[in-house]
Amino acid sequence: MGARVFAIASGADGVELARQLGADEAVDGRSDNIAQRARSFAPDGFNTAMVLVGGDSVQSTLSLVRQGGIIAFPNGVMPEPIAPDGVELKKANGFSDPMLLDRLNRLIGMGEFQVHIAQTFPLEESAQAQEAMEQHYLGKIVVRVSGE
Repeated sequence: MGARVFAIASGADGVELARQLGADEAVDGRSDNIAQRARSFAPDGFNTAMVLVGGDSVQSTLSLVRQGGIIAFPNGVMPEPIAPDGVELKKANGFSDPMLLDRLNRLIGMGEFQVHIAQTFPLEESAQAQEAMEQHYLGKIVVRVSGE
């Protein structure tokens, strides 16, 4: 879609997955010098940041979003990111815009949309699914509600 993507992932396997999914640059948020790598990638700063996890290393990178930029994050990210002055902070709880949903459905139909599933648990094993989320994993943990 024309965007250059800088991804912060967890571990070497997370960095590799981010690259496989199309990130132009991916760094390990646990060991790499994120801010230095981000500045090298976008010397003039970022237009937009999508924040999916909280923490000090992520927050320090958000200072690189330039004036007039946007930081977006879904409900549940803790601690919530703090936007620098002149940067808009958008908390997303999903999108109800039919045009956005149509666009997403077209992308899915084109086969360009990938979701990496780390593990799937039946509903009765929800406690084990929660425990799995406390460990290192790639992608999503899924709880299956029915036997399908």
